[in-house]
Amino acid sequence: MSENLSTSRKEKNEDEVAASLNTEGLNKSPHEVSESDARKDSLQSVENFDMAGKSSARSLEKKDELIVGLNTEGLNEIPHEVTEADASEDILQSFESFQIIEELSTSMSNEKEDDENIADFSDDGMMELPQEVFETDTKRDKVQSAENFEIAEVFSTSILPEKKSGEFLADLNAEGMMEISQKISERDVEKDTLHSLENLEVFQKLSTSVLQETGDAEELNQIPQEVVEGDAKRDQLQSEENPEVAEKVSTHILHEVKHGDFMVKLNAKGLREIPQVVFEIQMLKYLHLNNNEIKTLHKNLGNLTNLEILSIEGNGLIALPPEISLLHKLRVLNISHNQLSCLPKELSKLVNIKQLFVSHNNIEEFPAALECLETLEILDLAVNHLKTLPENMVSMKNLNVLNLDSNQILIFPKVLCYLPNLIKLSISGNLIQSLPKDIKELRRLQALSMNHNKLIFLPVQLFQLAKLQKLRLDDNKLEVLSDKVENLQELRVLSLANNLFKNISENLCNCTMLECLILHGNQLTQLPNRMHRLKRLRELCISRNQMDNLDEQISRIKDLSIIEASGNALTCIPVEIKNCMQIIKVDLSYNKLSQFPVGLCALVALKILNLSGNYISEIITEISFIENLEHLELNRNKLSYFSEHLCRLTKLIYLDLSENEINSIPKEVSNMKYLQVLLLYHNKFVSFPRELCALNSLQKLDLSENQIQCIPSDICNLQMIKDLNLSNNQLVSFPSEICHLSSLEKLKLCQINGLKLTKLPEELSKLTCLRELDISHNALKDIPEGIGKLKHLVSLTANNNYISQLPKSVTSLSDLQQLNLSGNQLICLPSGLQHLQSLKDINFDGNPLIRPPQEVCKGKQLYTIVCYLESADERDGKILQKIFKIISGNVSFENFEFFCQKLQFNSAEIKSLENNRTLVLEEKILQALEIWKSENKALTPAEMIDQLIRVLTMTGMHYLTNKVKALKLYTQSVKF
Repeated sequence: MSENLSTSRKEKNEDEVAASLNTEGLNKSPHEVSESDARKDSLQSVENFDMAGKSSARSLEKKDELIVGLNTEGLNEIPHEVTEADASEDILQSFESFQIIEELSTSMSNEKEDDENIADFSDDGMMELPQEVFETDTKRDKVQSAENFEIAEVFSTSILPEKKSGEFLADLNAEGMMEISQKISERDVEKDTLHSLENLEVFQKLSTSVLQETGDAEELNQIPQEVVEGDAKRDQLQSEENPEVAEKVSTHILHEVKHGDFMVKLNAKGLREIPQVVFEIQMLKYLHLNNNEIKTLHKNLGNLTNLEILSIEGNGLIALPPEISLLHKLRVLNISHNQLSCLPKELSKLVNIKQLFVSHNNIEEFPAALECLETLEILDLAVNHLKTLPENMVSMKNLNVLNLDSNQILIFPKVLCYLPNLIKLSISGNLIQSLPKDIKELRRLQALSMNHNKLIFLPVQLFQLAKLQKLRLDDNKLEVLSDKVENLQELRVLSLANNLFKNISENLCNCTMLECLILHGNQLTQLPNRMHRLKRLRELCISRNQMDNLDEQISRIKDLSIIEASGNALTCIPVEIKNCMQIIKVDLSYNKLSQFPVGLCALVALKILNLSGNYISEIITEISFIENLEHLELNRNKLSYFSEHLCRLTKLIYLDLSENEINSIPKEVSNMKYLQVLLLYHNKFVSFPRELCALNSLQKLDLSENQIQCIPSDICNLQMIKDLNLSNNQLVSFPSEICHLSSLEKLKLCQINGLKLTKLPEELSKLTCLRELDISHNALKDIPEGIGKLKHLVSLTANNNYISQLPKSVTSLSDLQQLNLSGNQLICLPSGLQHLQSLKDINFDGNPLIRPPQEVCKGKQLYTIVCYLESADERDGKILQKIFKIISGNVSFENFEFFCQKLQFNSAEIKSLENNRTLVLEEKILQALEIWKSENKALTPAEMIDQLIRVLTMTGMHYLTNKVKALKLYTQSVKF
């Protein structure tokens, strides 16, 4: 390779090749080098740089395609031809290639002037290049991941916020639609290769500009010094010429711009317009502006002629500019979650557009411009106001995926039946009552979702869709499933939940590819007799029906992994279920089981078991055989004790035994070393079970609704506990032992039915990790000042107590978001509530408030309350000064010393005031009051007035006391 470089230096046309690199920074030098020397430097390095550049071009393209995401998580599962491991390898190789180019650039900028040093650099530089960089291109040419990754990241979570729509999109991911995926064209790869060095320079220059703004000098060590110096001067000139740009684009936004030479991500930056600097990035391919406050798009958007992906989801856009038609290379456009009522006709000129997302807008008519987009493959118009679709839509021949969920469509649009390449169709959440016979024309359809409509029957033509793999018809009014369903030989998912089915056709059992059958919420009394023929069935959901037995033929479905049969009338479970060794989840809650199903004990793979709401009174020994069980629910049964057999489930993480009749815990519970959640509420405990203190991994414990009177000191051993609920017990006082649980984040001591607590200990301030505190429905009269030390407190619920005053420290709870103090005895609120900037939910209802009055607090708006308190403080300050004048004019010389003593002045201070001959008596008293005021800055003006009234009472100056009281009462009665 070094020989090739040596040969390339001797070629005749090397000057032209070096000039074509367009690397302006590389041709500069901080020293004065002759033009011929500089040219020679470039010539000797060009082949090295060019080869590395070509190798990295695809790497850069792959890297940016892989990270292209539109912040749209809804379809992140769309299948693609690149495995996760391959994708990770591509990213690593891309970064490796990119780093090598930067290192070469840096080395070239520090070359010596003489030819010998240049030759040394060339040889050394090429020797350091790893062979893997040049082998990466060959491997990556075989990968067809670009389009697939775009599809996976483009589909927004906003497309289908409802569960029904999300299910359809999950189907789209799981299918493996190779038809949608497109290979990267060779022309694009070649073009990217040609421009990669130019893009590198653009990126470096932009980085320099950004770093000048941010002062981040650490990144400069990877950029050639010549580029830094040259571009720094140019950026300084541009900054002086365009002060508006520098003003509008803040430092943190500019810092985000340097994500890459192909991509700019400015999501959730509070932008009201696109920064002008973005329009100067000529090679920009991917632009993300999600979740900002952009109402309009600047016409300069048309300058980004190389843009391929544009995402402006979650803004306030009311229209798109005509200049969007200039984005001829645009392939993906995401304008979901805006205020668009129509789309411009210029949109029809986007001849390369493949994916368009316009969900959650205000569109009432199908945009005519879309009819001309013959290249469009994915179209999302969910959550708009569409009623019909135009016949001209038939021209959209390449449409693969169409989402029309949550519109106002009354009749299934017949034009949809003539979209020949349609693979996924979701039209859930509309008002459709029937399907047309033409539905049979959708011969390539693989997934159909029509949840939440008004369907009353299914035409037989639907069952001619031989390629249909997923059919979702939940929440309709269907009563009969045609025998023709057996024609759907590719069917893998059938969901008919929440309809009116009383039985299911036996012919369904001929759909032998079926993997998931969802039938909950119907009126079924039994399953088809040949269910065992569904050999591939993995998930069976029959909850909320009218079944009284579970047919033993289910035990012949060997691949079954999930059974959900809650809300039926099952009295027993066939023991043969033990043959379904792949089952990992069983839900048999709210049936009529009186005994623990022994057949379940042989399911060694079982991880989740729900038997809540039955009549089980005893736990059998065999339960210990379910050795991998992690989640067990047995609440609302007839258990009278905590069985030691449960203690053998050593891998259990979650255990719910609430609403039984348990009154003790066996010591063997210490064997449950992994138990994190234990629910024992509404049982018969009269004391806190000391045995629980051995559960070192316990994070959540609920012992509410019992008769517990005290807490053992051993509770401090629960060092991992985060959530503790002791509500509605018979605790005589607040258990101070709780205050030693330093990890506690949520504490609930709501005593609606229990013994009322009257006081909170100061030790409560030790719970520094506490985020939620519920002390409602007690008999508390105050909250300790130490509450202010709970800096992470997010929610404070103290309604229905007798609290008459809030501690001032409550204003230091900067993380507080929810504050409920309704139903107390509060008369005034403390000043400083404006410091609670995170507070969103406040409730002071049912208090005899005067400051501020109840009318002000009724709106539950912090800003209104704070404004009132600030005005009240200002008014009270003026009243205080008025009272100072009244006192200073009415205290006699004989009472002066005694009055000062009550103000806590010492003898020396009193003598100093008395001996000051420059002041008359009235001025001396005013000075004494001002000194007293400065020493009591922690008090509000209103509190100072109350303090002065007490001082005047102690001095026996009753006339003056009454006068001050009268002034206070008068000012309180006057609303402002």
